[in-house]
Amino acid sequence: MTATAARPESAVTAWRSPLTSYYLLAFATGILLIVGLAVVLSSSSVASIRTGSSAYTGFLTQVVALVVGLAALTVGSRLPVKFWKRIAPWVLYGSMALLGVVLATGYAVGGNKAWIRIAGFSLQPSEIAKLGLALYLGVVLSRFRKRLTNPKDIMVPGGIMAIVVIGLVLAGKDMGTAMILMVVVGVAFWVAGVPARFFGLAGLLLAVGLFLLVLDADSRVARITDWANGDSSWQQLHGTWALASGGLWGLGPGMSREKWGWLPASDNDYIFAIIGEEFGLFGTLVILGAYAMILIAVTRIVLRSTDLFVQIAGAAIGAWIVVQACVNIAVVLELAPVTGVPLPLVSSGGSSLIMSLAAVGVLMSFARNEPGAPEALAARTSVVRRSLAVLSPRRRRG
Repeated sequence: MTATAARPESAVTAWRSPLTSYYLLAFATGILLIVGLAVVLSSSSVASIRTGSSAYTGFLTQVVALVVGLAALTVGSRLPVKFWKRIAPWVLYGSMALLGVVLATGYAVGGNKAWIRIAGFSLQPSEIAKLGLALYLGVVLSRFRKRLTNPKDIMVPGGIMAIVVIGLVLAGKDMGTAMILMVVVGVAFWVAGVPARFFGLAGLLLAVGLFLLVLDADSRVARITDWANGDSSWQQLHGTWALASGGLWGLGPGMSREKWGWLPASDNDYIFAIIGEEFGLFGTLVILGAYAMILIAVTRIVLRSTDLFVQIAGAAIGAWIVVQACVNIAVVLELAPVTGVPLPLVSSGGSSLIMSLAAVGVLMSFARNEPGAPEALAARTSVVRRSLAVLSPRRRRG
C-alpha cells in the first residue's frame, strides 16, 4: 500500500521538477532526429540512385546538417538568456540581408524563390528569419510592453519589422513560410499582451491579403480549389495510400513502396507519409507524441519564467515548431491544401534542420534558466562528480 501510494507522489515530484522542460525538449528532439534520419535514409536513397549518385548521398548531406545543428543546439543551450537578447537584432538583420540576396541572385525550387548558394551549399535564409524574428520580437515587445495599447506603438518597431520580413519572403512567392512567420508574429504579440481587439482587425486584413495572394498565382488557386472540392492531387492521394498501407505496425524500416517514384518529396514535405508506411500508426503516434512534449515544455517555460523576453520569444519559437508540424501533417492527411513546409527536425533539408535545432537550443537555454533550474543542474553535476570520485581507483598507501 505504501509503495503504491508513493508512485503518484514521485510522478508529481518529477513533473514539478525545474528541469522537466529541459529534459522534455531533449527527449522529444532525440526521438524526432532518430526517426527522421532513418526515414531520410530510406526515402532519399531512391532519388540519389536516380541521379547517378550513391544511395547514401542524400543521407550523408542530412548527417552533415545534423552535426552542424547539434553543435548549434549544444552551444546555444548553454548560453545565457542575456546573450540571446543582445544577439537578437543581428540575427534578424542578417536574415533580412540574406533575403535581399535571395531576391537578387537566388534560385527557385517548386516555384518558390527562397534559396541561395554559399560555398557550394544551398541556404534558405527564411529559416534564419524565423528564429531572428522570434528573438527580435521578444526583445522589443518586452521592452515596450506597457505601451502596446495603440496602433502606433504596436507597429513601431515590432510590427513594421515583421511586415518587412514577411514581405521579403512573399516576394519570393514562398507563401507557406510566410504563413508560419505570421503565426510567430501573432503568438508573440498575444503573449506580449496586445489587446484582443487589434487581433480582430489584423485577422480581417490578413484574410484579405491572403485571398489576394492566392489569386495572384493560378497554381495556388488550383490547389485550393481541388482540395475544397475533395479532388486529391497525385501527391496527396499517394500520401494517403502510404499511410493506409502501413497499417498498425508498418511495413518495416526501408520497406516503403511509395518512395519508388510514386510520392514526390517523400523525404521532405511528405516524410510523415513514409513514416506511416514503414512504421505504421504506432510510428506516427510517436511523432505526434514528440511534438506534444515540445508543446508541453514550451508551455512550462512560458508559465514558469519571470522574464517577459523568455515568455514572448519562447512562445514564438514553440509556435513555429509545433504549428509548422501540424500544418505539414494536416497536408499529408488531406486536411489542408498543399503548402510546401517541411516537418521540423524530421524532413530532409539542411537549412531547416540546422535552424530548428538552433531554435531548440534557445528553448533549452530558456529551460535551464527556469526558477530553480540552475540550482538543480548544479546539484546534479556535483552528484555525478562525487559518484565518479567513488568509482575512481584509490591511491595505494605507501
